Amino acid sequence: MGLVMNEVLRLYSPAPNVQRQARGDIWVTDMIIPDGTNIWIDVVSMHHDPTLWVDDVNEFKPERFDGDSQGGCKHKMGFLPFGFGGRMCIGRNLMMMEYKIVLSLVLSRFSFSLSPNHCHSPSIMLSLRPACGLPLTVQPL
Repeated sequence: MGLVMNEVLRLYSPAPNVQRQARGDIWVTDMIIPDGTNIWIDVVSMHHDPTLWVDDVNEFKPERFDGDSQGGCKHKMGFLPFGFGGRMCIGRNLMMMEYKIVLSLVLSRFSFSLSPNHCHSPSIMLSLRPACGLPLTVQPL
């Protein structure tokens, strides 16, 4: 379940960006980011970047996280579903525990399938969410 959730968080990060402010001049190759500059890190783009991941970056492959907490990402900061550093989401461990408990209880009682009318259309607002909703067919087991 953890592998599946990490892959879901990679493909559909709930926080599409992370904001930070430079606390000093930062050199990036031949460019300087001045002290006080607000920096927006596009997490969705990072999680879909084939130079950080692999050619199958847009495919759902939970096994990429098997034995690798970074999912095979080529950079240690390339997988950021909960942010990073001192401002990392404090609810990350609670979320993973709740997800496993709730999903196992629900899946033991119901089966789910996407409605044939489903239109896959992720939309970035404050968080990443389906623009057209997520119509499901739910059947008891």
